[in-house]
Amino acid sequence: MENQASAGKKFGYVVSMIINAVLIYVFNNLLNWNIPYLLPTFTGCLWAIQLSLSVTIFINFIYIFYDTGWFHHLMQVIENIFSWISLYFIYTIFPFEFPADIWMQGVKIALIVILVLIPVGTLVELLQFLRKVSQRQ
Repeated sequence: MENQASAGKKFGYVVSMIINAVLIYVFNNLLNWNIPYLLPTFTGCLWAIQLSLSVTIFINFIYIFYDTGWFHHLMQVIENIFSWISLYFIYTIFPFEFPADIWMQGVKIALIVILVLIPVGTLVELLQFLRKVSQRQ
């Protein structure tokens, strides 16, 4: 039974699934809400955002039934890959237009920083996964 999530963790996974489902709804409707800084080119990166959020929902669903340390690290690697893809498309399409260039540059720099940090975090998760697997043997 060590692979089963506790009731509290299961609740957390369900809450995470609900939040990510709400985020999918929000992202799908942002253009309908006429956000002034969001360009119609946002639809070009919407699929990647939906995919990343859907992967997170699916992984949290799996955690309800199988919850162990090495598996978390492996799934975090997968989540990070999809998050990176999503942010990459947001950066390359850049569906924003802010009134000041300083905001444009600030958002671009923030996206670049995150695009660099995600692979670092992914490497850490991969090393943690390998450490946990080697401890099991």
